[in-house]
Amino acid sequence: MVRVMNIESLKFFYMIAKEGSISNVAKSCHISQSALSQQIQRLENDIQKKLLVRSNKGVMLTDTGKIVYQFAANILRTHDEMMRALDEAERGNLVVKIEACSSVADYALPCTLIKANVAYPQHHYELSSNFSAEILANVSNNICDVGFICDHEVIFHPEMEIARVGTNSVLLVSKSDGVFPGEVTAEKLMEMPLIMFPERNNITKALLKNLQKLGYDQSSLNRNLRVESIESAKVLIEKRYGIAFLPYVAIKEELYKKQFKVIATPEFNMDLEIAMLHKKDCAEHVRDFVAWFKRYGSDSFC
Repeated sequence: MVRVMNIESLKFFYMIAKEGSISNVAKSCHISQSALSQQIQRLENDIQKKLLVRSNKGVMLTDTGKIVYQFAANILRTHDEMMRALDEAERGNLVVKIEACSSVADYALPCTLIKANVAYPQHHYELSSNFSAEILANVSNNICDVGFICDHEVIFHPEMEIARVGTNSVLLVSKSDGVFPGEVTAEKLMEMPLIMFPERNNITKALLKNLQKLGYDQSSLNRNLRVESIESAKVLIEKRYGIAFLPYVAIKEELYKKQFKVIATPEFNMDLEIAMLHKKDCAEHVRDFVAWFKRYGSDSFC
């Protein structure tokens, strides 16, 4: 029977597995190698399996060690969040941790949180951006309290309350004085310098779904330009290096000032649903924020 694992031992194991060296971790943590080896031995006793194989070149993970390493990061992160939450509760702080898809986190929610803080001045808000799949996992694992995801369809999860709260309109845009036409077909789009995001980005997923429905192979896309962030794409558009599908909330100022122009894409439906999700058994202060947002919704966005 596996006993309860010691968190400190798991942390040291994770560091060693990541570094590939007991001596390097011992130096960075200012402890002896023998003490560190004892921590690993303790964890191996708890697991009742060998986790590491030592050699002159460092350490290697056993098959069991690979499984433990796979879960260790989330376990340690969840433990840290639990300790932080306990500390915040002891100090009387009511923290709402929020993760959202990048366009919502960067361009819409900051104003929402300012307004929510007026309604609930005792609350503290922490906002970060992430991909929708990771947001769902982090809410499920209590890494964050509330998630805002952007996708084609509102999902279902038995542990969560999920509500559609708006639409993230995605438009194809170029520099307003550029040479690009006012409307393009899917066939024409294949030839144009399209600025792309990583494949796990929901804008890219939506684009590829649209192309698949229209019978086009994604490998035909001219995707010489690939960036991680919306701001990077905006800079490239400003410099007339290409065009990109971008969320309206991120470019409404450029459109108002006529720095960018919209290229019509009648064959595409790129709009994404914005859904808010949280655990059904969330804390009272989290439920207060959720109730407030359901009342004011996307009207509170920037």
